[in-house]
Order: sequence, then structure tokens, then C-alpha cells
Amino acid sequence: MNLVRQPMLEPSGHMLQNYAASEHLFLMAEDNPIDAAMFSEMFCQAFGRSVQLVCVDRFDKIPEQLNTRQFDALILDLDLPDSSGIENIQKIKQPYPNLPIIVLTGNDDLSLALDSLQNGAQDYLSKNKVTPDLLTRSIFYAKERKQSELELKGALDDLYTKNIQLESLAKHDSLTGLANRSYFHDEANHILTRAKRHELKSALLYFDLNNFKKINDSYGHLAGDTLLKQTADRLRLVVRESDFIARLGGDEFVIITDILSHKEEVFPLIQRIEEQFNYPFEIGPHQLEMKPSIGIAFYPDADNLDALIKQADFAMYEAKKNKGNNICFYSEKIAQQHYRNKDIENHLIEAIEQGELFTAFQPIVSVQPGKPVHFEALARWKSKSLGNIRPDEFIPIAESTPLINSITQVMTRNTKLLLELSKHRRQPIGSISINVSARQLTCKNFGQTFLQWLDEQNIDSQHICLELTETQAIENYQQCLDQFMFLRSQGIKISLDDFGSGFASTNHLLDLPFDIIKLDKQLIRCIDKNTRGQALVAGTIEMAHRLNMTVIAEGMENFEERQTVIDLGCDYLQGFLIAKPLSLGAAASFSQCGPSQPFSRQS
Repeated sequence: MNLVRQPMLEPSGHMLQNYAASEHLFLMAEDNPIDAAMFSEMFCQAFGRSVQLVCVDRFDKIPEQLNTRQFDALILDLDLPDSSGIENIQKIKQPYPNLPIIVLTGNDDLSLALDSLQNGAQDYLSKNKVTPDLLTRSIFYAKERKQSELELKGALDDLYTKNIQLESLAKHDSLTGLANRSYFHDEANHILTRAKRHELKSALLYFDLNNFKKINDSYGHLAGDTLLKQTADRLRLVVRESDFIARLGGDEFVIITDILSHKEEVFPLIQRIEEQFNYPFEIGPHQLEMKPSIGIAFYPDADNLDALIKQADFAMYEAKKNKGNNICFYSEKIAQQHYRNKDIENHLIEAIEQGELFTAFQPIVSVQPGKPVHFEALARWKSKSLGNIRPDEFIPIAESTPLINSITQVMTRNTKLLLELSKHRRQPIGSISINVSARQLTCKNFGQTFLQWLDEQNIDSQHICLELTETQAIENYQQCLDQFMFLRSQGIKISLDDFGSGFASTNHLLDLPFDIIKLDKQLIRCIDKNTRGQALVAGTIEMAHRLNMTVIAEGMENFEERQTVIDLGCDYLQGFLIAKPLSLGAAASFSQCGPSQPFSRQS
């Protein structure tokens, strides 16, 4: 009680006079008529006509009065016929927490006074010592102490509420309201502990949103945030109360299930999640189609949380590779591939620094004799640690990191070497194609950066063609369009690689400013025997020519295919039949001698 009593100041006579002069209503619980009369008189002496005192003689009558009127204070005799003792204070305090209570007793025991204060009374009066002045002071003190107690309680309640809010902020993601990474780790470990104790299973689903970055780039981060919040709202609808869902950061979410008897029990949850992405997200005026990539791993196949998260993460990235199937369960094969990819990525940094990457140049020859040979610059890697690494292994890995720019720089430097060697031999060559990725083109400054690389090597942009695959061009249509327009304005040619392998339409050919389209080898294979394929290729070539585009047939492997595409009007040929990718010196020699046999269209 010292905390409550310390702030109290001795009231001045003026303060007491003002207090006594104001209107007051008091409730007194006293069963002795003589004591009741004595106190009634004291109240009149202390407060005069401005006071009204209501007396009751039983404890059960106190609530009846308190429920009908607002009293300034309660003067409570602890020894009433229907209830007595310190407990009476608590019985009144709990339902009426704002009411000042003054204990009245004929007992001068100091310990009783302390017990009364500790149990919630604001002051203590002895019937044997009370005077009108002491009564006034006691009531004044009681009201002041009660006010101080309420203010202190309010401050403590505010502090408690703020602590709860801070604890919630520490545990939850501020954007979506879902649990954050730290809170997830705590709760997930509890679930795994229960699963271990009961010798049961648990599933962890790790997923993100496909092409989420494109939403931020195309519509802004506010739209991206709205999408994340709507995703969180949808996910809340499908998880059971016993499951635990969290946002780990960015567009990554994770769900750990309550303990399972069988792995198959997770299938309904997966289905419910998929169904939530079957209809579009409304972001302002836009309706956006989104799909997640979901990786799933199980405890106790992974015997701790870190391993479980890692396995589900591996599976999620494998799911991203599987077009049309966005769900993948973890397996050892996936893990081995993941570790292989990580090994390649780690060694690739060293390979670039130590010059392990080199360039092979594959000729692209015209069907018309006497025209310069063009080349495609192809990245090759012979690792001191890993041996020969196939391009289809290390290029996709590089494309997911900034390392792809370093590889493009290597290709640019080696392109300069071929141009210089050809110039030295006085054998002009056509353009040299350098492959770029959609990741590079989605960077706003890539065009300027690439031109800077050309300037550093003193390469005329007229000698350079940039190639992008059909699939990447279509999936990143708007970003590619802006970059292509800029690069073409600087004299660089743009080539659409692997045309016919994806979903490009005539609209894309009309809208995207390509100079060259390269027919995918799937269109060329066995074309001499495939009349429907011939019709398709002939129509594509005719359309491309009308759009002032040059057509190259890739994957040329036999004389029959070569002759057929020549007859259909193709402009250039590329493939093992013409030449395999060549070293720098061999490429320069090829540009002098050309292919072993000349090409011409048969009439």
C-alpha cells in the first residue's frame, strides 16, 4: 500500500472547506443504531446540509443501494450480522472497483487496519477515536487514494496492453498478420516434439508465388503488398486450427500440419490451397492470376525442423521447374540435384575469376553464296574441380543470380577477339549473336550496361545481335519490349531464339521488334518427310519476310532437312551439319573457307 499512500499530500484547510461545502452522497453499513446515529450527526457537523447519508444494517443491502445510486464513498462496518470480516472488502471491491471504501470498526488493532488497506480499503476509522474533522479528512483521503489507485491501475493496464502488443508485433508479420519466422520456429518445434512423443508424422508445406516479382515491377510494390495480404487471407480459410501458418518473408509462406497418422492426410490441405488459387486476385482495377509452387517434406523423414525446412525448400524449387505441375514432394534425387546446383553455383564464381569460361562460336551460314558468315557465341566451362559442365546445367543457375552478367561480359570480350582476328586476316564476318536472359532484360539499366561493355571493348554495335528464347520473351513481354526498342535504336539486332518451341503468336511477332527469328530444331527435325510441318514452316517464313525479318533454321543435322528448308525459303542455316561450335581460331578459319559445300535454292 506504500505505493498508493506516497503520492498523497496533506490537504489544506481551504481544500477541506471546499470539499465539505460541495454536495455529497455517502453510504454507511452499520447495524448498531447508536453508532449509526452518532455518525449521522458527525456527517452533519462535517458537511452541513450538503450531505446525504444512507444507512443500511445488513451487508446484502449494500448492493441494492449501489445499484441504484452513485455514492461518493462507502463507510463499512466489518462486523455485520449477515457477513463479517476482511472478506467483505473484496466482496464490494470486485463488482464496484471505483468506489472508495472506509473501514469502520470498534477494534483499535493496528494489524486489522493494515489488513483492511491491503485488501482494498482506502482508509480505516476507529469508532472510539473518530471526530467530524477526522471523518472529513478520512473521506477526502479515501477518494484521493481511490483516484490514485485507479490511475495507477490504468497505467499498469496500458503497460500490460502495450506489452501484449509488442509481444504480438515480435511474433507476427506486420503486413499480413501471420506468424513470422521466429514465432513459426517456436511453434513448429512444439509440433515436432509432440509428433516425436506420439511416434507420428507432420508435414511441412513451403511455397511462394510464381512470378511475384513481375507483379511488383508491373503494378508497383503497393499492389504486391495487397496481393500478399489477400494470399494470407485465403490461406487462413483452408488451414485447420491445429495447423500453423507463417510468412517467412517476401512471398514465401510455410504451413506445418498438426501430427498425422499417415502422409496421405496432407492431401486435402494441398487441394484446399490449390483451390484458393483457381480464381483471380482483385488488385485495384486489375484481376491477376497467380499460382504457387509448393514443396512438401515430412517429419520424421527429416528428423529436425531445420532439415524439414531445407527439404521442403528443395522440393519447392523443383516444383518451379515443372511447368504445369506446381507441387513437388521431397526426394533424395531432388536433394542430390540441389546440392549439385549449389556446387556448380559456388564453383562458377571461381570459374569466372580464374578464366575457366571460354567461348565456342557456331557458324550461321547464308543459303546464298558469297555472304559473310555469322556466328553464335556459346558459353563453355571446363572446371578444374568439376570437369566439363554442360551449358544446360550452369546457364540456368547463372540466370537466377547476378553471375549471368559476368558470363555475358566474358562472351562480349571473346567476341572482340574473333572480330579482331577476322579483321587481321582480312576476312569480314557478319554479326555475332550473344545470348541474354529475361532476368537481365528486366533490369532497367541493362541496355545501358551492355552498351558500356561494348564501348570498353571498342566493339561496333552493328556487329552484335542479342538472342532471347521465345519462352522468356513472351513471359516477360513488356520489359523485353522496352529494352529491345532501346537496343535496336543503338544499332544492335534482336533475335528470337527457339521459335516454335513455346507459345509465341503472330501478335507477338508484330509487337516485339525482332530482326531475326530462329526456327526451333523441333520444327526442322524430319521436315523433309513431314508435309504439315513444311506448311507451317513455309507460312512462318513468308510471314517473317513480310515483316522484314530474317529466318534461321537451327538444328540442321542432315542433307535432306537442309535442302527442304532451303526450298521453303529459309535465309540462314545453323547446326552440326554446317559446323559444330568452334574454337576462336577454327571460327576465324571457317569465316575464310566457309562450308565444304555451297548452298543454293533449287527451282
